[in-house]
Amino acid sequence: MKKFLMSFLSLFFLLAVGNAVSAKPTEELLAEDSMVVQYGNKRIVIYLAEAKDKEKLQAMYDRGALRNLFKYLDATQLADTAIIKDNSGDYRIIKKGNGETIVFFDKVKDTNTNIKVDVSWNNNDRRRDDDNREVKRRYRTNLSHEFGIDVGMNAFIPKEGSLTGTLYELIPARSNYVAFNYNNVFNFSRYARLKMGIEVSWYNFMFTKDVRLSMQPNALELSLDPNGLKKSKLAATYLNIPMLFEVGRRYWGLRVGLGGYVGYRIDSWTKAVTNNGEKQKDRDSYYLNSFRYGITGQVGFRWIKLFANYDLNTLFAKDKAPEINTISVGFRFGD
Repeated sequence: MKKFLMSFLSLFFLLAVGNAVSAKPTEELLAEDSMVVQYGNKRIVIYLAEAKDKEKLQAMYDRGALRNLFKYLDATQLADTAIIKDNSGDYRIIKKGNGETIVFFDKVKDTNTNIKVDVSWNNNDRRRDDDNREVKRRYRTNLSHEFGIDVGMNAFIPKEGSLTGTLYELIPARSNYVAFNYNNVFNFSRYARLKMGIEVSWYNFMFTKDVRLSMQPNALELSLDPNGLKKSKLAATYLNIPMLFEVGRRYWGLRVGLGGYVGYRIDSWTKAVTNNGEKQKDRDSYYLNSFRYGITGQVGFRWIKLFANYDLNTLFAKDKAPEINTISVGFRFGD
């Protein structure tokens, strides 16, 4: 009798344990097979609606295709239920109160594609797990850095009249503008940021006529070279502090920016090339203003933008040359 009672109790215990193990975590998890994965300190149970998909899932696990899914499950914020769809399959995530996470695959499709974790939440909150987790971390820190290059051309804008036909007339296509800048980027949100940094810019003003520049005691003098020149230009280098407020999508979206700059002239020179190829380069101030300031604007997509800089102060010192402002337009390359 005692042996019978012990056998009965043992059988009852095994049946109870078996029912507890086979109990389904939710009514919708009608899984025929499962896979248990240990990721860090988390125990993840993957249920399959069709047992035949287990080989596909095992192949994906072996080659690391489930890595993004595991990283997502390791996030601290997770809705009670999420429906995820991508090329790899259709699956749901159910977070258990006891710390165990359930992943239920309705169907495994393509074993050659890594899971991207593109989420539509069932609570209509429209929250989304970003594919690029590094971008989210940078926005949370509010500060990032970038390096950029500006390439364009310059033009003179006189206060009065026109420079056409005068000795100050430029060849815009050959009056090059180049700048290298390094900025601190303060990210207010995903769509708004302030950029401020340091920049070195080079202005080249290529004259249409065979011009020679000389500094007279009271003014800048321009005269024609009697023998003719292949090339004549005035150039200057500035150290600037630019500031730009930018709005728009950071990746592939339209981005618009408006700001300003201040700068200090650190070098200036003229260069002439004679008809026999001789190069003559002379350094002097040529009555250029030491300081410059102006406004800048840009519009573009991702890493390429169309920009325009306009100097609010005149290029030359007052009463030393005609009142001329400078405008530069071109392309800005950078993040």
